[in-house]
Amino acid sequence: MIQRIQSLYLLLAVLLSSGLLYVSHLTEYATSLESFFSVNYGFYLIPFLTLITLLFFKKRKIQGVLILLIILFTFFPIVLYVQDIYNGVQASVLYATVSVYLLNIIFLLLARKGIIKDEKLVRSIDRIR
Repeated sequence: MIQRIQSLYLLLAVLLSSGLLYVSHLTEYATSLESFFSVNYGFYLIPFLTLITLLFFKKRKIQGVLILLIILFTFFPIVLYVQDIYNGVQASVLYATVSVYLLNIIFLLLARKGIIKDEKLVRSIDRIR
């Protein structure tokens, strides 16, 4: 399962988003991270979908679509927390959360690039046959 580079990127994305899930439940940070996203269990959605995407390692097309869906869901907390930052909430947790989500998006984009590269390789080999 962790034989391809995109699986490693997806595993790193799972670890990052699971770390944010853990931090969102800490009592000292829970008040800073309370918003529409955390109240509606958004922190659970991203690690769960990323883990499912990691398990679909044989179905590259489904993996690519799921990664795009995860990136879309990752933009929601970024928008919410950046809006809180612009409204004057000075919490370092918000800055850290936004930066971790941006790093998560970078890992997801790198994984998608690897999936597309593998898919092109498989198609070119099928044409040779």
